[in-house]
Amino acid sequence: QRKLLAFMTKEWTGACSMKGMYGVDTMAKGNEKENRTEKLIRELPKGLLKWYPFHENSRTLFVADRTEQGEVLLEALAEYDMEVDCKSPNEIVLGDSLEAEIRYEYIVLVGVLERRKDPEALLAALRDRLTPRGRLLLGIDNRLGIRYFCGDRDVFTERNFDSIENYARINMSDMEMMGGRAYARAEIVQMLEAAGFRWHRFYSVLPQLERPQALYAEDYIPEEELDVRICPQYYSPDTVFLEEERLYTTLLQNGLFHAMANGYFVECPIDGSFCHVNQVTISMDRGAENALVTIISRDDTVIKKALYAEGQEKLTQLLENTTDLKNHGVHMVNAELKDDIYVMPYVHGEPATDYFRRLLRSDVELFLKELDRFWEIIQNSSEHVPYEAVDWEYFDPDWRKGKADDPGRNKWREVAFDGERGKKDLGIILKRGYIDLVSLNCIYADGEFIFYDQEFYVENLPAYVIFMRTIGFIYWENTEMEALFPEAQLRERYHLNQYAELWGRFSNHFIWKLRNEVELSSYHQSCRRDKETVNSNRQRINYSVDEYERLFRDIFRGTEGRQVYLFGSGNFTRKFLSEFGSDYEIAGILDNNCDKWGTELSGIRISGPDCLKALPSESYKVIICIKNYVPVIKQLKALGTSNYGVYDWNLAYPRKALNVTGETGKGEKQTPKKYHTGYIAGVFDLFHIGHLNLLRRAKEHCDYLIVGVVSDESVIRSKKTMPCIPFEERIEIVRSCRYVDEAVGIPTDFGSTEEAYRRYHFDVQFSGSDYTDDPIWQSKKAYLQKQGADMVFFPYTKSTSSTKLKGMIEKKLM
Repeated sequence: QRKLLAFMTKEWTGACSMKGMYGVDTMAKGNEKENRTEKLIRELPKGLLKWYPFHENSRTLFVADRTEQGEVLLEALAEYDMEVDCKSPNEIVLGDSLEAEIRYEYIVLVGVLERRKDPEALLAALRDRLTPRGRLLLGIDNRLGIRYFCGDRDVFTERNFDSIENYARINMSDMEMMGGRAYARAEIVQMLEAAGFRWHRFYSVLPQLERPQALYAEDYIPEEELDVRICPQYYSPDTVFLEEERLYTTLLQNGLFHAMANGYFVECPIDGSFCHVNQVTISMDRGAENALVTIISRDDTVIKKALYAEGQEKLTQLLENTTDLKNHGVHMVNAELKDDIYVMPYVHGEPATDYFRRLLRSDVELFLKELDRFWEIIQNSSEHVPYEAVDWEYFDPDWRKGKADDPGRNKWREVAFDGERGKKDLGIILKRGYIDLVSLNCIYADGEFIFYDQEFYVENLPAYVIFMRTIGFIYWENTEMEALFPEAQLRERYHLNQYAELWGRFSNHFIWKLRNEVELSSYHQSCRRDKETVNSNRQRINYSVDEYERLFRDIFRGTEGRQVYLFGSGNFTRKFLSEFGSDYEIAGILDNNCDKWGTELSGIRISGPDCLKALPSESYKVIICIKNYVPVIKQLKALGTSNYGVYDWNLAYPRKALNVTGETGKGEKQTPKKYHTGYIAGVFDLFHIGHLNLLRRAKEHCDYLIVGVVSDESVIRSKKTMPCIPFEERIEIVRSCRYVDEAVGIPTDFGSTEEAYRRYHFDVQFSGSDYTDDPIWQSKKAYLQKQGADMVFFPYTKSTSSTKLKGMIEKKLM
């Protein structure tokens, strides 16, 4: 096993030199102390280099400023079997202690030119350090990257659009304070050629250099839609107003894809001998045991390599899975293992997802016929497990959460043996469910569906899970596909609707575990954009400041003395009612769907919009609770309605009545404390000393304490157990506690920390210390800190818990 030599010293000097095979060092020991999450995040930038075919026993110079990213990339080079020297850019330009005759086969610099006042001088000095067959490998940002057009801030100026304008609004004196600037492709080419690098080949990097998922050679165009392949990430996700992945196809069709790549990996060989690579896909986020790189070569060969020794077994499993699927009649791309590398030919054809989308646009009948054929392949891809052989208690992917008193413990057994209806709803159970046997990993060629990359299977997996994933890839929130043939109608055709939520949980359980979504949750929150934030940002752009304030921010103005109507009866309305249903009396709900007229939502009658005609316009206010609000605004104007607002569930609105004075709500005066308003969420079943300690400590830190109590339905759904004390009694017990100023019910579908913060605008959320190191709770803390709030963990009372009390009660009852 390759291990890292101690090459980092307190000074970044020429003394840093290493060989790829060596003993354990101080850095390796330090890395052993890092937890899994920290290691996963730390490894992500290595994907930029770990695919490259470096020659063994070559000598490499790594040029970088002393940064964390530089250290990580230096580690990546050290993992190859070659000698590596490291230098700062100043040492190269000003001269160093290395002997003049030392030449390198490779010189690597990433994120350096952007921070140099004299990038041409640095490049010229590096050119002189290369052997006649040497090459420069350059990683550099693109100031015309598509992410900047989508609203990401420039990393140097921390403002929008500066790089796109080539920093025209920045004074030269201020540029020095920025710490650097980005360049466009033409400017990079000019610098390289001026420095003597005649040969250069650019690879477009997505989503960005710090976490590359894919690289595409400049003279190569990917043959598939990328909207389901690339997950964008940003320096400033809160300012993004476009969904970047929806633009890739248009950029490809119009020859702009490479010019607007978010970053570049540039290969500059002195003799013009480029590596034979067209495309690289990297999965660093999967961890050492699952991290693979797939390379499409210029000779139409595809290779897959394990990025770590732990992943080598995955390639063996991949070959075994391919053979198994062939034996079941599934057309697979032929493959073999050569020197620990998985090798297969590149099959030219149409990606199956694109094929289905094309058919849906042109011939719905043929689309359904071909989808039937695809569904048949999935059903026959493995032996079918008899229902009698399935352990239904452990069938649900969330079975580990289940408690002895889980009300749904026997649910799936009852469904399975509920005659033909149960069998139709649950469908076929596959002995080996190849969960990636989907359109995303399939080529349509010569009238056949040909599959590849079947690394994983799940034992006793419902075939519906796999098929529903393919349907999801075909539609992928595509309004055009939805208009041609509604996804819900297609799912109904294949009996997927009854337990669609279950199939989704199977899929999510697999994907989240594979991609380490829980461990990386805080990291993703810092760099992934939120869909609702994108919508809010677009709304701000579409209106003047005054219009936006009136329509979206000040939606409760004009409700005094007027009836309030909500327009829409979907999730937006449910969310609104969960936040403000107790603050405002809602006179009615309006909806254009006549099938809903006369029914109720949360006890509120749903009517047609024409009912407003009978009301004086000054007697009511309409709050639009629909995502696509534009046609509704036009409709209301046609009805003579001028007093309306648009509810945006991503925004924080003030509550109508929240007692956050210096009083407790029980007539007691308080001395101001560190926090003004505090919040706690919990079940509070079998109220005990641990609960009391938590509430008391929280109250010691805040003037006003709000306690959210989880509903019975949420307890059953998330904790797979039945609370001993019903919700109405639990919330009354909490409300009666002297430390609690306000007890509130947590809405079943809208109970996250983010939603609670938007609802109550608290300064701090308190929780037990048993969640301190939980990645999900750490991401919640990061969210609150981003809003200017905080999260505080108090010591957990280990001696007593509701679970222990329930266990003692059950033992005595037995």
